[in-house]
Amino acid sequence: MRKLERHEAELYFELLDPSQAKVLLDLRNRLVKLAKAEPELIISYQLPTVRVGGKNFLAFAAWKNFYSIYLLSGRLGKQVEKELSQGDLDKSAIRFGWDEKVTDKTLKTLIAAKKAELAELAAKSR
Repeated sequence: MRKLERHEAELYFELLDPSQAKVLLDLRNRLVKLAKAEPELIISYQLPTVRVGGKNFLAFAAWKNFYSIYLLSGRLGKQVEKELSQGDLDKSAIRFGWDEKVTDKTLKTLIAAKKAELAELAAKSR
């Protein structure tokens, strides 16, 4: 896949196998709804990235044998590790098999942890 520009997030899905695109588009739609995120994605570090309040929130990507959700924070993985009941956590990425749908429970766990992390960072910067 060629290097995508920040504004080419929709193109990312068009370049995927249709079955993979379907899984990731469903994931994106549920993330946007549950996180009350901005509907427009961006490409950040070559990953489709959901934004909340103008901040990069969570990202995801397709790979040959799995897809991943990226927490965009090394410490966040350690915080949610015990709460996760699915996926394979590797530092700040959670891998899922193509036949495994991320549950809303998992998404809500990630969203709550990420929102708390961003609130903490905002409080520290005041």
